[in-house]
Amino acid sequence: MLKKLLIILLLGIGSLSAYLYWDYSGKRTVITPYPYAFLNSFNKKYEETHANEIKEAEFAKILIVGDRMGRTLDPYLQNLQDQFKDSFKTPPTIFNWSAENESLFRTIRKLKRLKKLPPIIIYFGASSELTEQRFDVRDKKSIYKNFKTFDDERLISLIITFPWMSKVLYNNVRYQDLGDYKEYKSFLAASQKLEEKEIAFKLFEYEMNEFINLVKDKKSNLVLMTTPVNLEIEPREVCAHATNTDVIGIQQEIEAELKDGSYKSALPKTVELAAATPSNARSFYLLGKAALGSGDIKLARESLLKASVFDCANWRGNAVYNAIMKAQAKKGQVHVIDFEQYMTSQLSNDGLFFDEIVPQNMFYQNMTKELGDIIKKILSVNE
Repeated sequence: MLKKLLIILLLGIGSLSAYLYWDYSGKRTVITPYPYAFLNSFNKKYEETHANEIKEAEFAKILIVGDRMGRTLDPYLQNLQDQFKDSFKTPPTIFNWSAENESLFRTIRKLKRLKKLPPIIIYFGASSELTEQRFDVRDKKSIYKNFKTFDDERLISLIITFPWMSKVLYNNVRYQDLGDYKEYKSFLAASQKLEEKEIAFKLFEYEMNEFINLVKDKKSNLVLMTTPVNLEIEPREVCAHATNTDVIGIQQEIEAELKDGSYKSALPKTVELAAATPSNARSFYLLGKAALGSGDIKLARESLLKASVFDCANWRGNAVYNAIMKAQAKKGQVHVIDFEQYMTSQLSNDGLFFDEIVPQNMFYQNMTKELGDIIKKILSVNE
């Protein structure tokens, strides 16, 4: 009997040891527990193929980074530079290093390729954060648990001192190895798409904190610009709480009333519908349109912003990314130009946007004037 118990015990110990070894060997040594990493071969390739861009970025006085929003600044760069003529003998050089579909984590990787950072970095992006896959939604619990460990001062101190401890303290995830940009289209179920957005927000928070610290540690100055959101554009995809015919039927009835201009009669129905379908982008959009037509600008703004947040098509920025950006900027004491707030404050006016994402010229002119004033203050202090 004793011999059988001993054999069972040894088998149990052996099985546990094998599992622990398998779990440990499957993990990676990391400090910040991002569920993704860039391949070393890609980093080397990028430095070779973008050598000229890297050189321009290093020698610019003002570096603009971000995604397609950053590219929209191109027509206004000369106007921005003209603001410095009377203040500086040699106007500071400006280089726009923004790129289409460039999420914040790619911007961070690019900056890490530079030997030195320019005196001023302007970030205008956060409209392409889920255009490529950098995590598996099935790892949500592990990702959240890992960042909870990361936030524990004692545990992260241990990991920084002994990096191999990250393989013990962090949960295993399905790591995403990244190279060249690959477009990602989510085919997840409705509930999982909402979880996917939550994880993206979580990662953006830590990425933005890393971004700010990176710039400050390199003795550079950062100016963040929130992403304007065209609230008049209807959500492209509804994720949850709208899969039954009753809800869709009510939405269609309300839409018919709004087309007839019956905003005040439609408003209480949209309020009730939005309360009953709390994650339904279309319900919030209809509520926003009804409130706007009824003259309740505050309710319209809040509802249309929620509609953009719950839009599961992930084709633009939204208020959550902007809120994270502003919170991290306040924490890190860096400059923010709140382009989103400026545009949403104009909600009741016509012709605010040139297309689905780009504001009209006059708003860019106002924004670049504010940006120029901030830059002049920074440069005058550093001279």
